[in-house]
Amino acid sequence: MTSERTAVITQPTYLPWLGYFQQIARADVFVILDTVQFEKQSWQNRNRLKSASGETFWLTVPIAKQPLETLLLDVRIAPQEQRWREKHLRSIQGALGRAPFFQEIFPRIERWLRTPQERLADSNVSGIELICECLGLSPKTIRASQLTARGSKAELVASICREIGATRYLANAGSRDYIEQDHHYFDDAGVGVEFQEWPHPTYAQQGPGFVSHLPAIDALMNLGTAAVRTILRSSPSQKSA
Repeated sequence: MTSERTAVITQPTYLPWLGYFQQIARADVFVILDTVQFEKQSWQNRNRLKSASGETFWLTVPIAKQPLETLLLDVRIAPQEQRWREKHLRSIQGALGRAPFFQEIFPRIERWLRTPQERLADSNVSGIELICECLGLSPKTIRASQLTARGSKAELVASICREIGATRYLANAGSRDYIEQDHHYFDDAGVGVEFQEWPHPTYAQQGPGFVSHLPAIDALMNLGTAAVRTILRSSPSQKSA
C-alpha cells in the first residue's frame, strides 16, 4: 500500500497569517513557490498590523525597479531604502510591545529583519523558517526553482506534486476556482486535492476589537508559542475537490 504524502505549495509571502502555518503543519513536503511572477502591492512584499488604537496599517518592503515580468525569485529589495527594516521593527514594537509574549518573540524577529538580504524571496523565506522554528514545524522544504516542473496555475502545481512524489495536495481556499476548472491535471498526476477550510481563531489582541488574518506574529506575541501550536493542531473539516 502506498502511503499518503501531502504537499503544500505556496508563495513565500511577507509575515504570513496563521493559516499559512496551519497548512505547513499538515505537510509532508512544503514547496516554496518562488517561480511565479511578482505582483506589486500584494502579500508578497507587504502585510497589515493592528495599531494600539485598533486601526490597521501596512508594512511594505520596498522593491527595486525591475521589469514587470520579473519572477518572484529574482525580485530585489530596493538597496537605497534600507531604513524600512528599522521602521518595521518600530511599528511592530508600537503595535505589540505590551503583548504578553512580546519579549519572547520580538528578539527573533529583530535578528531576522536586521539580517541584510538582497532578494525578497530569500528574506521572506527566512522569516517563514523563523516562525516554523517557533512553532516546531519541520516538513521537508523545497523551492520550486530547484525543480523542473513548469506551467501555470493548476498545471504547474500538479506537475510539482508529480515531481516530488506527492499523493495529496492541500490547497488554500483562494485557489479553488482554477483548480476545479483544470482538475484533470491532478487526475492525470494521480494526486488528490483538499482545500483548506480553517476558520481563523479569535483571541485577545492589543487595542480594541479583533482583526482577523493578521501576521502570525500577532498571535504568537499575544498568546505564546504553546497556545498557537495547540491552535494549529486543531483539525476543522477539509473539503476534497
